[in-house]
Amino acid sequence: MLQEIKPLPLPGLVRFDSTHSLRLYLKNLMTQYEMESDRYGQKVGRLMRILQAEAIGKDLDNLHEVEWKRSGMVMLNTKEPKRGTLELMIEVMEDYKAKAKRTGEVLANISALDELRVPAGGFILVYLRHGVPLRIVVDGGRTPEVDGIVAPIT
Repeated sequence: MLQEIKPLPLPGLVRFDSTHSLRLYLKNLMTQYEMESDRYGQKVGRLMRILQAEAIGKDLDNLHEVEWKRSGMVMLNTKEPKRGTLELMIEVMEDYKAKAKRTGEVLANISALDELRVPAGGFILVYLRHGVPLRIVVDGGRTPEVDGIVAPIT
């Protein structure tokens, strides 16, 4: 049912040489989140139709909440894999929607950076928490602590 996909490339710190490259990165990131949300939305719809077809003729009063059991820090479901999978896919879909929305908000409000003009040799450092831009540093010079640690995106 679920296909193997490459995880989104989301390091904690991303370095940019210009506001243009930052804006392009954020647009691509937002688009990627929107596409993943849509992909999961289609899978959720398909699985809901399967579960609905299976429920035809069954006593719906006997349906109960999906049973999850704790195993350390992880929750397990071994009794109702289709309903458990549906629940997980809805959560993932909602996560991607929230990330797309937050990234879009950052992108819409990034105009203040355009006024700062990153000088030659300078850079913009973005901190992504859980894949969402949270903080931005504009450095007009070279910070040796960053050089060689965070690869630039140009």
